[in-house]
Amino acid sequence: MKIVADENIMALSAKLPKGIDWVLKPGRSIVADDLRDADALLVRSITRVDEALLKGTSVSFVATATSGTDHLDLTWLAANDIKVADAAGANANAVVEYVLAALAELALEDNLPLWDMTVSVIGVGHVGSALIRKLTGLGIKCLACDPLQQLLPDIAYVSLDAALRADVICLHTPLTDDVPTATHHMIDAACLKKISRSAVLVNAGRGEVINNQALLAHLDKFPDQRVILDVWENEPSPSSELLQRVFIGTPHIAGYSVEAKLAATRLVVAALIQHFGLDKLKLPMQSSSAMRVHDQRYESESGSLLVRKGTDEQMFAGIVSRAFSPRAVSRRFKDIYQAASFSDDLNASVEVFDSIRADMILRREFGATHVHAAGFSPQLSAWLHAAGFVLQA
Repeated sequence: MKIVADENIMALSAKLPKGIDWVLKPGRSIVADDLRDADALLVRSITRVDEALLKGTSVSFVATATSGTDHLDLTWLAANDIKVADAAGANANAVVEYVLAALAELALEDNLPLWDMTVSVIGVGHVGSALIRKLTGLGIKCLACDPLQQLLPDIAYVSLDAALRADVICLHTPLTDDVPTATHHMIDAACLKKISRSAVLVNAGRGEVINNQALLAHLDKFPDQRVILDVWENEPSPSSELLQRVFIGTPHIAGYSVEAKLAATRLVVAALIQHFGLDKLKLPMQSSSAMRVHDQRYESESGSLLVRKGTDEQMFAGIVSRAFSPRAVSRRFKDIYQAASFSDDLNASVEVFDSIRADMILRREFGATHVHAAGFSPQLSAWLHAAGFVLQA
């Protein structure tokens, strides 16, 4: 049996089970010749899986260690009886914490009054529903917008127009061209005009949901509009000009964390085992060296956090930002990507995009961070607990 896999899927290593021919390669380097006699393919979002890659191969199973599947040609795969598995929901908490951390950065820089604002979540699937639960658990008012499912109790579901009038607008839809619920370029120039100039627009879903050219033109007119983008059109070579204009711009890393990656691997391996009946297949986990808290370039402090200044809101934002700072990721991405955009090497920008993503493999979620909470107000302690931190006296 032969399995071809992206070498950056966490917990796949050189010490793999005997009796299986494993081929581990960078995701962007997987080509049809690698798959001629392969039985299964395990990928991430950077590998396009379609007829061009799989026609004439013996692959009968494809799994993606991601929540999204827009890099898979699902129609062609189904027509050719190729089983597909994904890791939907595995990175939901990581994305939620990214959004919360990005809003914390705004609270620190712009005094964003988060608890006095209304957050609309457009797309209420795994991530959107988790975000609403997290924010409402913090006491923040939320609205939901999703024409396909209204499953959350005690939440007002509203139209897209109403959602665009919120103070913070978070996009978490899948990418689809299916009429009448198509999301490709759902946020166009007309929609952008409906957003208040003081509102915050966050896209940690799919880049093509926003017409990036329309957004760039919008920011030309309204340069103070706060926009947070983790996803882009034309990844991994997004518009350098748009990147420099947004408040926070990161290279599709919202769902990157140790916890999310391990959860995704467990899901795709479970599907692989079930499909091929490999009941005894066990994959080794990576060493504990990958389990330290965060990459120091993207945090203020590691390990236990001690913060003692400001209002409860300011202290909460400070603790969140110290645990994980999307703004720090953004600064580094902007600096390196801008330099690469002037390079004669056409692959330079792609390498920057991928290198920042690779750095984030060590990011830990809030539950890995201990906060010294002695002397904190009951309100602040409750917020930190709801956010997922471990509190210590």
